[in-house]
Amino acid sequence: MNISRSNQAPQQFDAPGEGGILGMGSNAIVHRVELRPTSSKDGAYDPMEGSKMQHLDAAVKRSFTLSKMVASLESKSEAGMAKRLRLANSLNKHGRVLYFYGLGVALSSNSRNHEEYKFEAVLLSRHQEEFSSYTMKKFMADYTTPPHCVPVEVQGAAQKMHADFSLMKVKELLVSLLSAFRDLTLMGVQAFDFNHLNNVLISRDYRMVRLIDIDGNSKGSIQVPWGGAAGKPDRPLAQPALDVDLHTVLPVVVQQLILGKGRGVSFVGDIVRQIWQARSDEDAKGIIKAVILQNFYPTTTPGTEDKIEKHVFKVTEWFHALLKKHFPWSDWTNDIYDAMRCIDHLPIT
Repeated sequence: MNISRSNQAPQQFDAPGEGGILGMGSNAIVHRVELRPTSSKDGAYDPMEGSKMQHLDAAVKRSFTLSKMVASLESKSEAGMAKRLRLANSLNKHGRVLYFYGLGVALSSNSRNHEEYKFEAVLLSRHQEEFSSYTMKKFMADYTTPPHCVPVEVQGAAQKMHADFSLMKVKELLVSLLSAFRDLTLMGVQAFDFNHLNNVLISRDYRMVRLIDIDGNSKGSIQVPWGGAAGKPDRPLAQPALDVDLHTVLPVVVQQLILGKGRGVSFVGDIVRQIWQARSDEDAKGIIKAVILQNFYPTTTPGTEDKIEKHVFKVTEWFHALLKKHFPWSDWTNDIYDAMRCIDHLPIT
């Protein structure tokens, strides 16, 4: 395949088929393959035995250059981290971190000269159709784009997503995201790049996430025991902590989920500006309440008005406190567990 890149920007590809391209970054390309097990007896492949075994769909990450391929073999690389995470896979029972099969060796031929072969070190992970290559960056763009601004052929799907996306789904998505970060912390991963949102995959029902690209700029994992050796009190133990950029990214995600459903990113910016410039907290809360009602309760069933009013009041109080960083959410983005507690208090009834 002849692949091109534009200004080092990842290229997205739809409807991958056999060997289809799932995505591409500046260092590597990821495509879909089907793995076939081989017989363990004398190393020969038995078609009859193989046909009884489950075929495995995998996403294969192939580095563009030899130097990147060699770097992927290091213990602090994504492949090295994948090896550690397989040993800690019991912590990943909910599947919030992408399952990695491990490191593999592939034999490929030159597309122009089939007599020329080369070996490649590749990273194998599980391919799941419901996630595919739907990144959080793409989801946030779909979520905030007004339906009339999307192509006609997908306007129906956009309208359905906006109609079905309730405050409960907002909370489920945020809880799944923060729980995935917590899983990485428990696994001893030292860093994760959350900054551009392309390292988070979203399920097609918008309820679950998968974390990918877990090398964290080659910071690797926290070694056990974390820090100083036993019997050396002058070297305090470092606590396991995931270095992830919550402070700048998470507030933007929350603001767009609450305020921006089908309204546009510029609308979110305008509303946030109005909230900060309001003459009083009560005026600011009035702005928040009006937008939440328009976004999540455009129509109401007779007899439910009081219940909705109480619910929106609680959500407004919560959102105003975290946006202005009022007590008890003055530092909710400084720590994953504080962020989880904050999201847990998003009042969904």
